[in-house]
Amino acid sequence: MSEMGDSPHSTTPARRWRTYIRELSETSSVPEPTPETSCVVGLIGTFTVDPLLPHLGGELLQRGIEHPEPVVGPFGQVHQACLDPHAVFDRSQLDVVVVLWRLEDLAPDLLDAALASDPAALDGLLDAIDRLADLVAGLERAFDGTVIVSTPPYPGLPTWDPRQLGQASAGNAIHRRLVQHWMNRVADLDKVLNLDLDGLLRDAGQAASQDPRTWYLYRQPYVDRFWSIIGNQLARLVVARDRSPRKCLVVDCDNTIWGGVVGEDGLDGIELGQDFPGSAFRDFQKVIQSLARRGIFIAVASRNNLDDVLEVFDRHDEMVLRREDVSVFEVHWNSKVDSLRAIARALNIGTDALVFIDDNPKEIAEVRERLPEVACLLASEEPAELPGILLNTDLFDTIGLTEEDRERVHMMHAERKRDEVRTELSEDAFLASLELKVDVFEAGPSHLARVTQLINKTNQFNLTTIRRTREEIDAISEDPDARILAMRIEDRFGAYGLVGVAILRREPEGWNIDTLLMSCRVLGRGAETAFLAKIGELVRAAGGDTLLGTFTPTRKNALVEDLYPRHGFTHDPTLNRWTASVDDLPDLPGHVAATLALDER
Repeated sequence: MSEMGDSPHSTTPARRWRTYIRELSETSSVPEPTPETSCVVGLIGTFTVDPLLPHLGGELLQRGIEHPEPVVGPFGQVHQACLDPHAVFDRSQLDVVVVLWRLEDLAPDLLDAALASDPAALDGLLDAIDRLADLVAGLERAFDGTVIVSTPPYPGLPTWDPRQLGQASAGNAIHRRLVQHWMNRVADLDKVLNLDLDGLLRDAGQAASQDPRTWYLYRQPYVDRFWSIIGNQLARLVVARDRSPRKCLVVDCDNTIWGGVVGEDGLDGIELGQDFPGSAFRDFQKVIQSLARRGIFIAVASRNNLDDVLEVFDRHDEMVLRREDVSVFEVHWNSKVDSLRAIARALNIGTDALVFIDDNPKEIAEVRERLPEVACLLASEEPAELPGILLNTDLFDTIGLTEEDRERVHMMHAERKRDEVRTELSEDAFLASLELKVDVFEAGPSHLARVTQLINKTNQFNLTTIRRTREEIDAISEDPDARILAMRIEDRFGAYGLVGVAILRREPEGWNIDTLLMSCRVLGRGAETAFLAKIGELVRAAGGDTLLGTFTPTRKNALVEDLYPRHGFTHDPTLNRWTASVDDLPDLPGHVAATLALDER
């Protein structure tokens, strides 16, 4: 199995980091880091974390962070770092704080006592975890950035060796209870992300990952190879905070999601079933289906006869994937490049949002040459490797899933039903048939993840294209002179989800529309007029009578350059500002039913 076109691992991260540091020291012309190009990550632990620095720094470089700055805090000052991270790390800009900890560093004597069946010792361990969780909760409240905390791995004490007889019924049970207690304590902290240090250590092997000598000498518990694993996972978490994942997985059919060639072997001759190698192809399909449940579009690009392919999807008893799981079929004898472009058009996404898996090196090479922005993965000739082909890549990494993410595939199918009806009716009759319902409301804490997501990925219907972090959105939501409105839409075919965001700020001249954006999926159906009408109602309810707005042109948002003049705004060229009285805004379109829910202020 090999990856082409999107691999961040052409050289080792630690080597790249050392090269970067050397170039910084030797070159005076390197641009100064700015908040937009840099990322400052504070590292603190109950053990020495210095060996992590080159691995994390290199991984961030290889993921496009221009000026990463991992900073190691003083040994053992977890408590102080949680209370005042800027002081401990001596940095005014601090984007992420990482807290790595182990049970044996908190209370080694209590661990041994708990292993000897002392109930008071277990209570003491739970209390120690509570104290650390309280510190992390305080850090999360006071710190503007992101907090990453580790799960505690199985203790590395000599008495806690999992190879000893009896550990399964004693040590494992205690460890599981302690880990679950920790996870319960941090589960509701919105700005806290988890690094599964326990899972990483189990996957890599505890005995192979620990270094007793460096632990005794320097309080460094791990070998260099395991530090690199931690660095990789941490970088994925850091980058996924602000970077959107790829949106669509495109797979070939023959020798990719099933074994053999359906056009030659027939429905009953392909390899797909409960026994190897067919079982490996089934497991790969389960991985694909799990992506669909996370809102990743699945598409098929196959040089094949369409009827042959659809017969497998519809009639083969061992198929995990079904026709309804696939958003786009491009099955014909044209090039895969043509298929990928057609898939992107059908889904209204860029080709840079595609991941392409094929077993043919020539097909991969052609896509790599003509569409270098597509991430290409070459399926192995060994079927057993297929289920793991997407492991250890960051192509679909995301921090949390919104309800809209999970429902994205279903929304696409609903949109196709709308398109079918649209071809049969006039435009006015089609709009009337939709029974469009628009609900505008003030965004609460449960909506802010989706609000942040839309702000950072919406380009076409976006009047100002101001990007903001979750921390900035949280601050705006608490500002008494600002309002965050969200818009949810549904019609008789189904829900579009939360697809619109407006940020309003009270100014002396009126209420300024700082941000106004919508998903392109609802364009042309009157939703934008309904949204502005409800924004006007909010302003009127707040005692105002004037709306102010700015249009900032970009390469992608030309379709909304006339939004304000179409809705009764007049332009002041001196201030480059649009102004409208709320009484002059257009009424709701006749085919739209709309509501407005406001918080009491």
